[in-house]
Amino acid sequence: MDGDGGMTYLYRCIRLMFRASAGVFYATTEVHGLDNLPPAGVPTILCFNHGNGLADPLVLIRTTPRMVRFCAKDTLWSIPIMKYFIRNSGAVPVYRRREHGDEAEKRNLDVFKTVIAALRQGACLGFAPEGVSRFLPYMEQPLKTGVARIAIEAVQLAEQAGQPNFGVRLAPVGLIFTHREKFRSDLCIRYCEPILVDKEVLHKYNDLHAAARDITQKLSTALEAVTINAPDWETTRLAITAVRLHCPAGTDFTLGQYLTLLRGWVEVLKLGETAEQKQLKAALKNYQDLLDAKKIKCERVRRAQAVGQALPWYWCAWGMFQRLMSALVLSAFAAPGLILWRPVWLYLKRRERFLLAKGPRWNDSVAETKMLISFFVVSAFAVCCVAAGVLLWSPWPPMLLVYLYLTMRCYEEAVADLRSAYTLYKLLFLTPKTMAAMVERRKAALAELEKSKRHLPPSVGEYINMSFDEALPTRSLDYYFPWWLARLLMLFYKRQKKDWNEVLRLSDYGTMDYIE
Repeated sequence: MDGDGGMTYLYRCIRLMFRASAGVFYATTEVHGLDNLPPAGVPTILCFNHGNGLADPLVLIRTTPRMVRFCAKDTLWSIPIMKYFIRNSGAVPVYRRREHGDEAEKRNLDVFKTVIAALRQGACLGFAPEGVSRFLPYMEQPLKTGVARIAIEAVQLAEQAGQPNFGVRLAPVGLIFTHREKFRSDLCIRYCEPILVDKEVLHKYNDLHAAARDITQKLSTALEAVTINAPDWETTRLAITAVRLHCPAGTDFTLGQYLTLLRGWVEVLKLGETAEQKQLKAALKNYQDLLDAKKIKCERVRRAQAVGQALPWYWCAWGMFQRLMSALVLSAFAAPGLILWRPVWLYLKRRERFLLAKGPRWNDSVAETKMLISFFVVSAFAVCCVAAGVLLWSPWPPMLLVYLYLTMRCYEEAVADLRSAYTLYKLLFLTPKTMAAMVERRKAALAELEKSKRHLPPSVGEYINMSFDEALPTRSLDYYFPWWLARLLMLFYKRQKKDWNEVLRLSDYGTMDYIE
């Protein structure tokens, strides 16, 4: 059985917990193409890019309406407490050569028999064709052919059993994290049109190995179309600069639109080392390097270019005062909650440094560690609050959970205010000569972008032709309420980010690489 009707009670509970955990860790989770997912009862394999450890299946369990059985390394079954969640989530253990040597292949034969049997019963499985999780700016290639071989074998066995119409759908799913390891960053998930593997497909090939390679290549092409694959982190940095130049209105773009445009500029920047590409990279780098050196945002330079000068000193000072006062009030409200959370935060930082000390390949484990530890701590706290409320017959202990949420929101807004105040402080002491140099570099970068935009993929055209360069950032609530009331109302919902690359740091970051 599969689908919502076939979900076990424990799986539903785990899914609810994962929804809460991922919903708090990632501020925005935007899902596209969910209608491409085959309905319950149709044999399906979710094939996703894997760059964020256990956080990848966790967010997929949260957003996928069907029960998904993931294949995961068997060592996870030995982790205290965690093993119960993994076992009851329907996961299947896979044995890796790293831990089991030559014995791994023999053990995995039984695993694949279980997987194929589940497929033939109409299950939905989850596989990462890359094989392992890596914190990289690209999807590791070539993809492993294991997923295609499983689908082929399932079709062959079904045909032998008298099921000629049996087919397996390989559903590519692209996961793009703005900052996968950072609390309150953002995530976009795209479900693509499935690739059908049935007897009609297999009969086109004399060699099943060739069939597996071709199916894997189709899968690779589909995943590349919905993920960001840059040769290095510097390319993503320059692409982010290009996006900011074209859409200074920031999050007036949806997350999906922003990432589509970002992917488009990554594709342009990695076309090759032609003279045009070198000039584009040099112009973007010169502009972004100066912004980083002076700690000034692109939006400030755009406004200076539009009006002919930067903000007057008295506006900078007044803006700093407003934001500092706002940050002070928000911090005062959040202080008790932050003190309560501080021991957990210190422990998480210690675990993060421990993982990073083991080498770069452990970077992908940071998000899962933060998410899971926070989940268990908050769950225990929630149980205690509810129990205290029942025993004391009082609503106040459960209200602590609401306060904890407001603490998080106030902290987000306070950091944003301090970041804005810091930018205004840097702007206050910026010389007219330096601002003029920034404006000139911005013009040069825009000129190079204009020449290169013809190389953008067709899917990006509808966004690149929008005229955002004359628009000011707008927020929907600002149309109906004074700014202070709009901010107060948003405290109960979520932060409306001015930039999708925003993280809980005082500085503005133009990268998707790991940030300490």
